Amino acid sequence: MYQALTVQVTKVIQKTKDFLKLETNGGARRAVLYLCCCEPVNVGDYIKVNTTANLLGLGTGGWDIAITTFQKKEKVFGEGHIMKARYTPLQHSVFAIDSPEHPDHSIFQSSFSLQGKPVLLAELHSMLPIILLPFIHSHPYRNIGVILSDEASLAAGLSNHMTEWKQHDRIHIVTTGQAFGGTEEAVTIANAIQWLVVKQNVDNIIISMGPGTAGTATPFGYSGMALANWSNIVGSLAGRPIWVPRISFKDKRERHIGLSHHTVTPLHQFTHVSSELVLPQLKTEQQKIIESQLTSLRQQEHIRLHYQNVNELLEYWIAWYENYALEIHSMGTVVDDNVEFLKGVLAPVKYILDL
Repeated sequence: MYQALTVQVTKVIQKTKDFLKLETNGGARRAVLYLCCCEPVNVGDYIKVNTTANLLGLGTGGWDIAITTFQKKEKVFGEGHIMKARYTPLQHSVFAIDSPEHPDHSIFQSSFSLQGKPVLLAELHSMLPIILLPFIHSHPYRNIGVILSDEASLAAGLSNHMTEWKQHDRIHIVTTGQAFGGTEEAVTIANAIQWLVVKQNVDNIIISMGPGTAGTATPFGYSGMALANWSNIVGSLAGRPIWVPRISFKDKRERHIGLSHHTVTPLHQFTHVSSELVLPQLKTEQQKIIESQLTSLRQQEHIRLHYQNVNELLEYWIAWYENYALEIHSMGTVVDDNVEFLKGVLAPVKYILDL
């Protein structure tokens, strides 16, 4: 299914160097316009928008996506030739760090090893602001590398949190594959890792994806299967893949109660390198449920399990969140109403900070 409408811009809600967020008179009545793909517009201008996701009532809806404007087209010349969103109406070239014409291209001609550096693997985009707080605010001199893969939203600018992070001089965001809109672009995750370590000398690396993950209620049909690939890449580079567990006792879907199968399945069946899963200490009954879900993982010699008490870190995080300008939502719930989810995300963060 595909639907597009021509609508009129009634208000410019937000403007950055990467995108415009617009109020319109049709469709979802709000739209995102990516400036790498479309000309800027003003109030009163007409734009054509893709309204499909909103029409279907999907989680990826809420905002229409501008696909063309009716302004005079201008050529924008740049140095890059690596195409993102290839063979779609939004394809455009970027100046990728691993492209031959980039001044950092020589970095990739040398051998590289993570030398045991831990790398956090976070399935959900909502996990990122939870992870970044302790790194940035309790350890003010750390440089953080964030890599966004392309299994969910291709456009990094869609996230308000992403807009905030891109302003921080110690957070370096690399969008890989077909994803675009980070502070830098790369073709592969492996090259993004190498550049962050060699060029930016980052202290910590997080691999995640944008908002809008897909799921089919089948054992292997969801975006989070990518974690196994990320883990295998990190392990192959002599790093330590540290999995961020997806834990909830609020989700109405049985497959996500306790430790989600989105964590267990790719770790158990598709990960072939030494990997670590860090879990929080929970209430007795909740802990029993989690323990019963770990049977298959305990049978794997290359999987190591760790436990962390995160009560103190959780109190610190909640106190900070009360003054945070944005709400953090995960799977339809505000995260401060899902304490176990927060503890699950914070457990591997505490583990790394204590190393």
